[in-house]
Amino acid sequence: MTAWITTRTTRFRAAQTDRMISDWTYWYGASDAQGLTEFEFYGKPWDNFAMYDTLSPIRHVTKVRTPTLMVQAMLGGDLPIAGAAGSAAVDASLGGADIVMFGSMVKVPAFYIMALPEIKTIEDLRGKSVGVTRFGSSTDFTMRYVLRKQGLEPGKDVTLIQTGDIFAAATMLKTKAIVAAPFSSPANLKAEEAGARVILNMGKAGVYFPHDAFMARRSFIGANTDLVRRFLKAYSEAVYRLFTDKELSRRAIARYTRATDAKTLDTVYQYAVDYVDKIPYNTREGIQEVLNQAAVRNPKAKEAKPEAFYDDRFVKELDSQGFYKQLWK
Repeated sequence: MTAWITTRTTRFRAAQTDRMISDWTYWYGASDAQGLTEFEFYGKPWDNFAMYDTLSPIRHVTKVRTPTLMVQAMLGGDLPIAGAAGSAAVDASLGGADIVMFGSMVKVPAFYIMALPEIKTIEDLRGKSVGVTRFGSSTDFTMRYVLRKQGLEPGKDVTLIQTGDIFAAATMLKTKAIVAAPFSSPANLKAEEAGARVILNMGKAGVYFPHDAFMARRSFIGANTDLVRRFLKAYSEAVYRLFTDKELSRRAIARYTRATDAKTLDTVYQYAVDYVDKIPYNTREGIQEVLNQAAVRNPKAKEAKPEAFYDDRFVKELDSQGFYKQLWK
Protein backbone atom coordinates (compact mmCIF):
# COMPACT_ATOMS: atom_id res chain seq x y z
CA MET A 1 0.00 0.00 0.00
CA THR A 2 2.81 2.42 0.85
CA ALA A 3 4.47 1.89 -2.52
CA TRP A 4 1.18 2.54 -4.31
CA ILE A 5 0.31 5.62 -2.24
CA THR A 6 3.64 7.31 -3.03
CA THR A 7 2.79 7.12 -6.74
CA ARG A 8 -0.54 8.86 -6.11
CA THR A 9 0.21 11.75 -3.74
CA THR A 10 2.94 13.99 -2.33
CA ARG A 11 1.19 14.65 0.99
CA PHE A 12 3.70 12.64 3.08
CA ARG A 13 7.11 13.97 4.16
CA ALA A 14 8.65 10.47 3.99
CA ALA A 15 7.65 6.86 3.46
CA GLN A 16 9.01 3.42 4.34
CA THR A 17 7.85 0.28 2.59
CA ASP A 18 7.79 -3.10 4.35
CA ARG A 19 7.80 -6.34 2.28
CA MET A 20 6.03 -4.48 -0.52
CA ILE A 21 4.71 -5.79 -3.83
CA SER A 22 6.06 -3.59 -6.61
CA ASP A 23 5.06 -5.77 -9.57
CA TRP A 24 1.94 -7.94 -9.39
CA THR A 25 2.97 -10.10 -12.36
CA TYR A 26 6.31 -10.98 -10.77
CA TRP A 27 4.59 -11.55 -7.43
CA TYR A 28 2.20 -14.01 -9.08
CA GLY A 29 5.09 -16.07 -10.38
CA ALA A 30 6.85 -16.18 -7.00
CA SER A 31 3.89 -16.56 -4.63
CA ASP A 32 1.99 -19.62 -3.43
CA ALA A 33 -1.19 -17.55 -3.02
CA GLN A 34 -2.01 -16.84 -6.65
CA GLY A 35 -5.70 -17.36 -5.99
CA LEU A 36 -5.89 -13.97 -4.28
CA THR A 37 -5.00 -12.03 -7.41
CA GLU A 38 -6.84 -14.40 -9.71
CA PHE A 39 -10.02 -13.42 -7.86
CA GLU A 40 -9.27 -9.71 -7.44
CA PHE A 41 -7.82 -9.19 -10.94
CA TYR A 42 -10.28 -11.41 -12.80
CA GLY A 43 -7.85 -14.07 -13.94
CA LYS A 44 -4.18 -14.90 -14.31
CA PRO A 45 -1.63 -12.35 -15.60
CA TRP A 46 -1.84 -13.72 -19.13
CA ASP A 47 -5.63 -13.44 -18.98
CA ASN A 48 -5.72 -9.83 -17.81
CA PHE A 49 -2.22 -8.42 -18.13
CA ALA A 50 -3.43 -4.83 -18.41
CA MET A 51 -4.89 -4.84 -14.89
CA TYR A 52 -1.84 -6.55 -13.34
CA ASP A 53 0.41 -4.06 -15.10
CA THR A 54 -1.63 -0.92 -14.36
CA LEU A 55 -1.96 -1.72 -10.65
CA SER A 56 1.77 -2.44 -10.17
CA PRO A 57 3.50 0.46 -8.35
CA ILE A 58 6.68 -0.07 -10.40
CA ARG A 59 4.81 1.10 -13.52
CA HIS A 60 4.28 4.49 -11.90
CA VAL A 61 7.66 4.89 -10.20
CA THR A 62 8.47 8.08 -12.14
CA LYS A 63 5.62 9.80 -10.25
CA VAL A 64 7.17 9.17 -6.82
CA ARG A 65 8.26 12.42 -5.17
CA THR A 66 8.12 11.30 -1.52
CA PRO A 67 11.52 10.56 0.08
CA THR A 68 11.71 6.87 0.98
CA LEU A 69 13.61 5.86 4.08
CA MET A 70 16.08 3.52 2.39
CA VAL A 71 18.73 3.53 5.09
CA GLN A 72 16.18 2.98 7.84
CA ALA A 73 14.65 0.10 5.90
CA MET A 74 18.09 -1.43 5.42
CA LEU A 75 18.96 -1.14 9.09
CA GLY A 76 15.61 -2.68 9.97
CA GLY A 77 16.38 -5.71 7.80
CA ASP A 78 13.60 -5.07 5.26
CA LEU A 79 15.97 -4.04 2.47
CA PRO A 80 19.05 -6.23 1.97
CA ILE A 81 20.67 -4.36 -0.94
CA ALA A 82 20.08 -0.87 -2.29
CA GLY A 83 21.33 1.28 -5.12
CA ALA A 84 21.64 4.96 -4.24
CA ALA A 85 24.00 7.90 -4.01
CA GLY A 86 27.16 6.91 -2.14
CA SER A 87 26.66 9.88 0.17
CA ALA A 88 23.78 7.96 1.80
CA ALA A 89 26.14 5.16 2.81
CA VAL A 90 28.80 7.60 4.01
CA ASP A 91 26.37 9.66 6.10
CA ALA A 92 24.83 6.51 7.61
CA SER A 93 28.25 5.06 8.45
CA LEU A 94 29.41 8.30 10.03
CA GLY A 95 26.28 8.07 12.16
CA GLY A 96 27.22 4.59 13.39
CA ALA A 97 25.44 2.33 10.88
CA ASP A 98 27.29 -0.69 9.45
CA ILE A 99 26.43 0.13 5.82
CA VAL A 100 29.13 -0.21 3.18
CA MET A 101 29.33 0.20 -0.61
CA PHE A 102 30.30 -2.95 -2.49
CA GLY A 103 29.93 -1.87 -6.10
CA SER A 104 29.58 1.20 -8.28
CA MET A 105 27.05 1.93 -11.02
CA VAL A 106 28.19 5.47 -11.82
CA LYS A 107 31.39 6.91 -10.34
CA VAL A 108 31.16 10.50 -11.61
CA PRO A 109 28.46 13.13 -11.01
CA ALA A 110 26.16 12.13 -13.89
CA PHE A 111 24.71 15.57 -14.49
CA TYR A 112 24.69 18.42 -16.92
CA ILE A 113 24.77 21.83 -15.25
CA MET A 114 22.17 23.72 -17.27
CA ALA A 115 21.39 27.42 -17.04
CA LEU A 116 19.24 30.09 -18.61
CA PRO A 117 20.78 31.99 -21.56
CA GLU A 118 21.92 34.97 -19.49
CA ILE A 119 24.20 32.66 -17.46
CA LYS A 120 27.37 32.08 -19.48
CA THR A 121 29.73 30.78 -16.79
CA ILE A 122 29.59 29.43 -13.23
CA GLU A 123 30.83 32.83 -11.99
CA ASP A 124 27.63 34.37 -13.39
CA LEU A 125 25.68 32.46 -10.71
CA ARG A 126 26.91 34.86 -8.02
CA GLY A 127 23.92 36.46 -6.31
CA LYS A 128 21.48 34.14 -8.08
CA SER A 129 19.35 31.15 -7.03
CA VAL A 130 20.05 27.62 -8.27
CA GLY A 131 18.15 24.38 -7.78
CA VAL A 132 19.01 21.05 -6.17
CA THR A 133 16.54 18.23 -5.60
CA ARG A 134 17.25 17.87 -1.87
CA PHE A 135 20.05 18.86 0.46
CA GLY A 136 22.44 15.93 0.76
CA SER A 137 21.49 14.50 -2.64
CA SER A 138 23.77 13.94 -5.63
CA THR A 139 22.48 17.15 -7.21
CA ASP A 140 23.30 19.02 -4.01
CA PHE A 141 26.84 17.60 -3.91
CA THR A 142 27.37 18.44 -7.57
CA MET A 143 26.20 22.02 -7.31
CA ARG A 144 28.15 22.71 -4.13
CA TYR A 145 31.28 21.20 -5.64
CA VAL A 146 31.00 23.29 -8.80
CA LEU A 147 30.37 26.50 -6.87
CA ARG A 148 33.25 25.99 -4.44
CA LYS A 149 35.57 25.06 -7.29
CA GLN A 150 34.79 28.49 -8.74
CA GLY A 151 35.34 30.23 -5.39
CA LEU A 152 31.65 30.72 -4.64
CA GLU A 153 30.25 29.77 -1.23
CA PRO A 154 26.90 27.94 -1.39
CA GLY A 155 24.26 29.65 0.71
CA LYS A 156 26.26 32.86 0.85
CA ASP A 157 27.25 33.79 -2.67
CA VAL A 158 24.62 31.59 -4.33
CA THR A 159 21.22 30.60 -2.92
CA LEU A 160 20.36 26.88 -3.12
CA ILE A 161 16.67 26.02 -3.42
CA GLN A 162 15.29 22.50 -2.97
CA THR A 163 13.10 21.63 -5.96
CA GLY A 164 11.99 18.13 -4.88
CA ASP A 165 12.93 16.53 -8.20
CA ILE A 166 14.73 17.47 -11.39
CA PHE A 167 11.55 17.78 -13.46
CA ALA A 168 10.33 20.41 -11.01
CA ALA A 169 13.68 22.15 -11.47
CA ALA A 170 12.94 22.44 -15.19
CA THR A 171 9.61 24.07 -14.38
CA MET A 172 11.32 26.49 -11.99
CA LEU A 173 13.77 27.43 -14.75
CA LYS A 174 10.82 28.26 -16.96
CA THR A 175 9.34 30.56 -14.32
CA LYS A 176 12.83 31.91 -13.51
CA ALA A 177 12.51 30.96 -9.84
CA ILE A 178 16.03 29.57 -10.38
CA VAL A 179 18.59 30.25 -13.10
CA ALA A 180 20.46 26.93 -13.11
CA ALA A 181 20.40 23.35 -11.83
CA PRO A 182 22.01 19.93 -12.41
CA PHE A 183 20.03 17.71 -14.78
CA SER A 184 20.14 14.08 -15.81
CA SER A 185 18.25 12.54 -18.69
CA PRO A 186 15.43 12.82 -19.74
CA ALA A 187 14.84 15.90 -17.55
CA ASN A 188 17.53 17.72 -19.54
CA LEU A 189 15.09 17.75 -22.47
CA LYS A 190 12.55 19.62 -20.32
CA ALA A 191 15.26 22.07 -19.29
CA GLU A 192 16.06 22.67 -22.96
CA GLU A 193 12.38 23.40 -23.60
CA ALA A 194 12.58 26.00 -20.82
CA GLY A 195 15.40 27.71 -22.70
CA ALA A 196 18.33 26.35 -20.68
CA ARG A 197 21.61 25.17 -22.15
CA VAL A 198 24.53 23.13 -20.83
CA ILE A 199 27.30 25.21 -19.28
CA LEU A 200 29.16 22.24 -17.75
CA ASN A 201 29.12 18.48 -18.39
CA MET A 202 30.12 16.91 -15.07
CA GLY A 203 31.20 13.72 -16.81
CA LYS A 204 34.08 15.71 -18.29
CA ALA A 205 34.84 17.81 -15.22
CA GLY A 206 37.54 15.47 -13.89
CA VAL A 207 35.83 14.81 -10.57
CA TYR A 208 34.86 11.45 -9.08
CA PHE A 209 31.76 10.93 -6.96
CA PRO A 210 29.75 7.76 -6.14
CA HIS A 211 26.66 9.02 -7.98
CA ASP A 212 25.05 5.57 -7.81
CA ALA A 213 26.46 2.71 -5.78
CA PHE A 214 25.34 -0.64 -4.41
CA MET A 215 25.29 -0.83 -0.63
CA ALA A 216 24.32 -3.22 2.13
CA ARG A 217 24.94 -3.86 5.80
CA ARG A 218 28.32 -5.42 6.50
CA SER A 219 26.57 -8.08 8.54
CA PHE A 220 24.37 -8.99 5.56
CA ILE A 221 27.37 -9.19 3.23
CA GLY A 222 29.26 -11.35 5.72
CA ALA A 223 26.37 -13.80 5.97
CA ASN A 224 25.56 -13.81 2.25
CA THR A 225 28.86 -13.63 0.36
CA ASP A 226 27.75 -15.97 -2.42
CA LEU A 227 24.52 -14.02 -2.96
CA VAL A 228 26.43 -10.71 -3.19
CA ARG A 229 28.88 -12.28 -5.65
CA ARG A 230 26.05 -13.59 -7.84
CA PHE A 231 24.24 -10.26 -7.61
CA LEU A 232 27.28 -8.44 -9.01
CA LYS A 233 27.70 -11.00 -11.77
CA ALA A 234 24.06 -10.68 -12.81
CA TYR A 235 24.26 -6.88 -12.70
CA SER A 236 27.44 -6.87 -14.78
CA GLU A 237 25.84 -9.12 -17.38
CA ALA A 238 22.91 -6.71 -17.55
CA VAL A 239 25.30 -3.80 -18.10
CA TYR A 240 26.85 -5.75 -20.97
CA ARG A 241 23.41 -6.10 -22.54
CA LEU A 242 22.87 -2.36 -22.07
CA PHE A 243 25.94 -1.57 -24.14
CA THR A 244 25.54 -4.28 -26.76
CA ASP A 245 21.77 -4.49 -27.32
CA LYS A 246 20.45 -1.00 -27.93
CA GLU A 247 16.97 -2.07 -28.99
CA LEU A 248 16.42 -4.20 -25.87
CA SER A 249 17.66 -1.29 -23.76
CA ARG A 250 15.34 1.16 -25.50
CA ARG A 251 12.37 -1.15 -24.84
CA ALA A 252 13.28 -1.33 -21.16
CA ILE A 253 13.61 2.45 -20.98
CA ALA A 254 10.24 2.84 -22.67
CA ARG A 255 8.59 0.46 -20.24
CA TYR A 256 9.84 2.09 -17.06
CA THR A 257 9.78 5.73 -18.12
CA ARG A 258 6.53 5.46 -20.09
CA ALA A 259 8.26 7.38 -22.87
CA THR A 260 7.33 6.59 -26.45
CA ASP A 261 9.06 9.21 -28.61
CA ALA A 262 12.36 8.28 -30.21
CA LYS A 263 14.16 11.44 -29.06
CA THR A 264 13.56 10.72 -25.38
CA LEU A 265 14.47 7.05 -25.69
CA ASP A 266 17.67 7.81 -27.58
CA THR A 267 18.64 10.59 -25.16
CA VAL A 268 18.18 8.40 -22.09
CA TYR A 269 20.02 5.50 -23.71
CA GLN A 270 22.97 7.72 -24.64
CA TYR A 271 23.02 9.15 -21.13
CA ALA A 272 23.26 5.60 -19.74
CA VAL A 273 26.13 4.46 -21.95
CA ASP A 274 27.95 7.75 -21.29
CA TYR A 275 27.94 7.27 -17.54
CA VAL A 276 27.34 3.64 -16.44
CA ASP A 277 30.51 1.81 -15.37
CA LYS A 278 31.41 -1.38 -17.23
CA ILE A 279 33.36 -2.70 -14.22
CA PRO A 280 31.76 -1.62 -10.91
CA TYR A 281 34.81 -0.55 -8.92
CA ASN A 282 34.34 2.15 -6.31
CA THR A 283 36.87 4.99 -6.31
CA ARG A 284 38.78 6.26 -3.33
CA GLU A 285 38.81 9.76 -4.83
CA GLY A 286 35.02 9.83 -5.16
CA ILE A 287 34.41 8.84 -1.57
CA GLN A 288 36.98 11.37 -0.40
CA GLU A 289 34.95 14.06 -2.18
CA VAL A 290 31.86 12.95 -0.23
CA LEU A 291 33.83 13.16 3.02
CA ASN A 292 35.09 16.63 2.08
CA GLN A 293 31.51 17.81 1.66
CA ALA A 294 30.30 16.01 4.80
CA ALA A 295 33.10 17.56 6.90
CA VAL A 296 31.36 20.94 6.64
CA ARG A 297 28.47 19.61 8.76
CA ASN A 298 29.98 16.55 10.49
CA PRO A 299 33.38 16.77 12.24
CA LYS A 300 33.78 12.95 12.10
CA ALA A 301 34.22 13.15 8.33
CA LYS A 302 37.45 15.14 8.70
CA GLU A 303 39.30 12.19 10.22
CA ALA A 304 37.56 9.40 8.30
CA LYS A 305 39.39 7.37 5.66
CA PRO A 306 37.65 6.59 2.34
CA GLU A 307 38.59 2.90 2.57
CA ALA A 308 36.28 2.53 5.58
CA PHE A 309 33.22 3.09 3.42
CA TYR A 310 33.62 0.61 0.57
CA ASP A 311 34.42 -3.07 0.05
CA ASP A 312 35.63 -3.97 -3.44
CA ARG A 313 36.66 -7.57 -2.69
CA PHE A 314 33.88 -9.10 -4.78
CA VAL A 315 34.62 -6.97 -7.85
CA LYS A 316 38.34 -7.65 -7.43
CA GLU A 317 37.67 -11.37 -7.17
CA LEU A 318 35.59 -11.42 -10.35
CA ASP A 319 38.18 -9.28 -12.11
CA SER A 320 41.08 -11.53 -11.08
CA GLN A 321 39.15 -14.60 -12.26
CA GLY A 322 38.83 -13.07 -15.73
CA PHE A 323 35.06 -12.61 -15.52
CA TYR A 324 35.05 -9.06 -16.91
CA LYS A 325 37.72 -9.79 -19.51
CA GLN A 326 35.65 -12.68 -20.81
CA LEU A 327 32.43 -10.66 -20.66
CA TRP A 328 33.79 -7.71 -22.62
CA LYS A 329 36.08 -9.57 -25.03
